[in-house]
Amino acid sequence: MREAAVRHSETPAPYAPEHPQHPRNRINGIELMFLLHTVPIGVGVLGMVRFIADKAGHDAPLAVLISGLYPQVGVLFMWLLLKRFRTMGIYEIHQQLFGRWVGKIFNLAFASYCLYAFFMTLRTFTELVNTWLYPMMSPWVLSLIFLVPMIYASYAGIQLLGRYAIMTFFLTSWILVLIYFPIMEGSSSYLLPFGSNGISRIFQGSLLSALSVLGFELLMVYYPFVSYKKDVLPAATIASWSVTLVYLINAVVSIMFFSLPQLSKTIWPMLTMFKHVQVPFIERFETIVIAVWILKVVNTAGTYLWAGVDGMLKTIPVKKWVLYGLILILALVFSNALHTRAEINTQLNFLSKLGLGLMIGYPLLLWLLSLVLRKKGVEPS
Repeated sequence: MREAAVRHSETPAPYAPEHPQHPRNRINGIELMFLLHTVPIGVGVLGMVRFIADKAGHDAPLAVLISGLYPQVGVLFMWLLLKRFRTMGIYEIHQQLFGRWVGKIFNLAFASYCLYAFFMTLRTFTELVNTWLYPMMSPWVLSLIFLVPMIYASYAGIQLLGRYAIMTFFLTSWILVLIYFPIMEGSSSYLLPFGSNGISRIFQGSLLSALSVLGFELLMVYYPFVSYKKDVLPAATIASWSVTLVYLINAVVSIMFFSLPQLSKTIWPMLTMFKHVQVPFIERFETIVIAVWILKVVNTAGTYLWAGVDGMLKTIPVKKWVLYGLILILALVFSNALHTRAEINTQLNFLSKLGLGLMIGYPLLLWLLSLVLRKKGVEPS
């Protein structure tokens, strides 16, 4: 009896539900890959080609191809940082590098960015639905409807989000088949001649696609929850270039279908192309696409929401349900704060620049700082 009591006392206590080592919070390499692939493909892909073509013209596909380097470079910098700190994520690295209190300030800043990205994803999709489906419905009503699945997915945790990302990928992949219709009506001559707009304009166009590659910076939040760390770099690399491939196909088909003057006046080129899908028993096929696209938007917004809440819970003493309640109220307020498309675009431009810096420059800066301060993670016991 005494030996049994000793053995029982030496048994480690179970992890809290929010702890990365809790079984419900573990994801494998496949789930990580699908998370990194599906989160960037949210609302931005529906209108990205228009902004890129404004700068790069018919060389927009080349600009998209160059933009694929941004998440890949960011992934490499994040890998160097995360590998140095072993099992830590960005919120733990902040406190390791800067100390407890200054680290908390950095945690709150990064978590606020995640919540900002969540709010903008929600507001942008609400504006899209207002434009295409329900122009008379108030934005806050639509926001409330979309918030229900977003908060549910986020509250359930990273494991459910990983599996939901896999489901989202397969439930929306059939949309790729629809490009057959705009290709048949388009002209490949719109793509020629290659490179005539010059390197400078092509590079500027690639920077405008930054909003559509955001999501890879969340790798710094996912990392502690990944079961096998050796799978992280291959999974992130595959996800990075598969996202670029999807965007490249979208850009090529859009340039083939629209003339540049037409494209400059089309807010949602991808949805406009789907208006030309001819199915005898469906009059407006783009409405089907929007309805299915909700799956992707819930995936993107829910993951950003989870990442922001995870940082808040690790930084400030607050109940999880209280935090979600506050975020719900803020989301409804935010949905009424932006009224015009111009205001939304201004916020999206700021978000894209901020996110690109956090994806590439920030992990590099933290890695160099860790080398200078000679700080790194310890091998787990």
